[in-house]
Amino acid sequence: MNRAQRISGSAATLFVWGGLGLASVGLGAGFAQADACPALQACSRWCPGDTLPAGRPIPWEPGVCHDFYWDSYGVHDIGTGKFYSWRSIPWR
Repeated sequence: MNRAQRISGSAATLFVWGGLGLASVGLGAGFAQADACPALQACSRWCPGDTLPAGRPIPWEPGVCHDFYWDSYGVHDIGTGKFYSWRSIPWR
């Protein structure tokens, strides 16, 4: 094997390993976003046109979908981090 072949082989190897490294970084970011729902919570998604969660009008932006979970204190909007207390949400 001559010097040119060794250099091109080494460059190809570095290119492949570099690509795998970038792919793993991208996959890690995707998995981190998928874990937004806290442990032991049943998270849901509400989109425009769906029925209101718990039969109450949540004062979030009505034109986009929202990932959320609720507990005995109120509704937690995962995407924005906002919390809506049951006391502040009227029955409909």
